[in-house]
Amino acid sequence: MKVCFYILYVYQHYINIADLYFLLQIVPSNHYVYSAHHEGRTYIVCLKNKICICKRFQMDEIPCLHAWTVINKKHFDVGPYCSDMYKPSNLLDTYNIPITPLPNQNEWNVPEYIKDDRVRPPKHKKLPRRPSKKYRDKAYSELSGKKSKNSRGTCGFKEHNRRSCRNGPHIV
Repeated sequence: MKVCFYILYVYQHYINIADLYFLLQIVPSNHYVYSAHHEGRTYIVCLKNKICICKRFQMDEIPCLHAWTVINKKHFDVGPYCSDMYKPSNLLDTYNIPITPLPNQNEWNVPEYIKDDRVRPPKHKKLPRRPSKKYRDKAYSELSGKKSKNSRGTCGFKEHNRRSCRNGPHIV
């Protein structure tokens, strides 16, 4: 069964991840259910229901790496396990119907009730709350200059202020 070029591209991508591809150990449970073991993790693949534990098989509707490994090592055909939307016949049917371009915007036939309808922003009242912090850009002198020392205490020395000064007043 033929598949689209995209499927072959994905398959080639999986082959490029060669070390993971060859390290996966496939253990059959029955004819459709397989376990793929890799680095202590086990991925269960059901080819009949097109399910894998990693969920990529269900999401993309094409076989994930684990399902590709099972299909390739068991020499199965890829076609039945891919969704119909990836098959060339379906792709050609999608674009089979001609799509006519729209005429000039002045020639559009728009009903009056749609023309009269104006789209306005929603009525929104700003809720009361604490104002957000607005950070200002600091001046160059604030960024590059040294921080000033605390003011002098009653003793006349720096690095402490009057409240924490334990020395007596400085007499000259």
